[in-house]
Amino acid sequence: MPRPWRLAFPGAKYHVTSRGNARQRIFLGDDDRERFVAQLAHAVAQDEVILYAYCLMPNHYHLLMETPRGNIQRFMQRLNTAYSMYFRYKHARPGHCLQGRYGAKIVEGNDYLVRLTRYIHLNPVRGKPWAEKGNGNTAQYLRRYRWSSYRGYVDEEAAEEMIDYRWLRLMERRTERGNRAAYEEYIQGMIACRDDVLAPALKRSRYAVGSEPFIEEVEEALQTARQSTEMKADVWWPSEAQRHLSLSEIDSVVADVFGVSDNVLRCHGRTAGVSKTVAVEMGCRHSGQTQRQLVRHYGYRSDSSVSRQRARLAVLAEKDPGLAQRVRQVEKRLTATLKSKIKV
Repeated sequence: MPRPWRLAFPGAKYHVTSRGNARQRIFLGDDDRERFVAQLAHAVAQDEVILYAYCLMPNHYHLLMETPRGNIQRFMQRLNTAYSMYFRYKHARPGHCLQGRYGAKIVEGNDYLVRLTRYIHLNPVRGKPWAEKGNGNTAQYLRRYRWSSYRGYVDEEAAEEMIDYRWLRLMERRTERGNRAAYEEYIQGMIACRDDVLAPALKRSRYAVGSEPFIEEVEEALQTARQSTEMKADVWWPSEAQRHLSLSEIDSVVADVFGVSDNVLRCHGRTAGVSKTVAVEMGCRHSGQTQRQLVRHYGYRSDSSVSRQRARLAVLAEKDPGLAQRVRQVEKRLTATLKSKIKV
């Protein structure tokens, strides 16, 4: 079977899986798991990836992540190469540690993303042995399981610096503590059940997780790319050597769609309202700038402001169809601008 292609662009979100060669164990002890988590944190920081969830299993691992710089290939090469070299040296095992190429399905929308966090966090308790243990024992085991991001989702004291917990806000409680409690209920409610929305979506395509129209769109894009080249390689959109939009170009489009001044977007304070939040999101997706650079450009004072604004927009757009439509309008115009800059 030919290796799967990748659709990559700034802001793409992926469910990533990687398995041991011949399905052999890739974590032989806690030393291995600790090393992998440390290398994961390093790769996240180096490549400015946004990590939403992870889970380590004996012979594979799961990640749910976003690539603001459109650089999934670089990130995964860094992570898997580093761990494979460590594993071969530590355990004196020649040959490949990981089997073939990692899987990376692009993910559609908030609903599928939050369902995937649940799917990933429930991995340690899937299978027949757990069916007889009861929800109470299973829930306690998940709380104690050290090798996933779940503990940080339900217990603030266990929160990890490398994890972005924005999807907790979709629980729509008044406090962060309430969101964490609601998320724990969300997980426990599916311990003995099958997610009838996500389960079929995971099986529809090798390339995407989402609705049927979304999957058709992704596969059509890949098919078009296959027909235009003889090389079996990733489809890097707009190009492997990413071209970015300037922040002034992004500000101009956002200001036009929302009917505000470019200058207002760059001022400290809340004068620009949600339009500034949209500009920050688009800056992350299309500018190639670091979060610290975006903080300075948009007049924030804290390095964490960008993450907070992106999480805020995800919640607001979920509740307000009008806002979601304007975000899509901005995205469409920026995409057109970006495509026009690519040299064929």
